[in-house]
Amino acid sequence: MGSKRRLDSVDRQIIAMLARAPQTSNRDIAAQLGVAESTISVRVDALIRDKVIKLSVQQNIVKAGYGVLGWIDVSCAFADAERIAGEISSIETVFSISLFFENPFLQVMVFARSAADLRELVEKRIGIIPGVDAIAADVSIGEACIKQGIASL
Repeated sequence: MGSKRRLDSVDRQIIAMLARAPQTSNRDIAAQLGVAESTISVRVDALIRDKVIKLSVQQNIVKAGYGVLGWIDVSCAFADAERIAGEISSIETVFSISLFFENPFLQVMVFARSAADLRELVEKRIGIIPGVDAIAADVSIGEACIKQGIASL
């Protein structure tokens, strides 16, 4: 069994900065800590390799051309929920489907280019699936989607 990695103050500051704002670039961390960007790169790589921190990928939906993040509640008979979730999962902009034990049985998270595109997705792709009883959608619009606020569609 390998020895435990000892973290110094720079490692702890890197971890704290990434915990507060995971999207912070190595350049920004380096500038704030007064060290070279290559130092941060090497240290982050070592922290990941030693399993002190874990890399996670998060898509910037705005840069990918999407302006809307939608949460869609799908009401259906519980017996149909898994089949309906399977059909919804084939939609390319769906990134998460949660199955619940009470109605609404499904919550779907999707990206859309606009509120109109989200409405079309709800009405013409999800709403027509046999067994879907009702749909409610909430949207978040803007660059830092959740920070901009949530509105019903």
